[in-house]
Amino acid sequence: MKGKSTSIELMVDIKQRSGSFEVMKVLLLLLCSVISMKAIAQELILDTSSIIRQLSAIRERDQNIRRYDDSVKFITQVDSANLVQIEAFISKYGWPGKSFVGIEGNYTIWLVIQHSDLATQEKYLPLLEQSVKEGESRPQDLAYLTDRILMRKGKPQIYGTQLWSNQGVWEFWKIEDEKNVNERRKRAGLGSIEEYANLVGIEYKPHTEN
Repeated sequence: MKGKSTSIELMVDIKQRSGSFEVMKVLLLLLCSVISMKAIAQELILDTSSIIRQLSAIRERDQNIRRYDDSVKFITQVDSANLVQIEAFISKYGWPGKSFVGIEGNYTIWLVIQHSDLATQEKYLPLLEQSVKEGESRPQDLAYLTDRILMRKGKPQIYGTQLWSNQGVWEFWKIEDEKNVNERRKRAGLGSIEEYANLVGIEYKPHTEN
């Protein structure tokens, strides 16, 4: 009986140890998961910080090259270099929204696309539209890009954001349904076209219909 009792106790002890081992395995896996998640989160934070810094540098290049007359001849090269970086970001992350790269970073993405060629603008317009719908980008930026594309295609703009030089005189590019342009501008978060004209230093003269 004693030998039998000892065998039973040994079996119970083995099961208990086995159960404890399984618990330890689960706890160890959970601990590893937590550590891994923390590492991923930290890597993402560092990655985001790096992207924001890069976007800041891109924005400075974009604006500085347009600020000084003697730099204008290098605009094409600078814009092309900036676009390579921006397209790499978009390819990896989609259109980076405000919650990811901040307001200024998000603005920089739009700024570089706004200064790109027509094909590139048309390529990324749907991404910006979706980002605006999700509240991750500004509707006024979408208005500017939409108008720029329409103007380049020789079509009337919608929001009255684009100007052109008519024999050396700056004026608004033709506007679709011009009498209602301020309603559309308001929906896009823009001030009135009269305020905009005053801001850029030109006189707004509505086109009269024949």
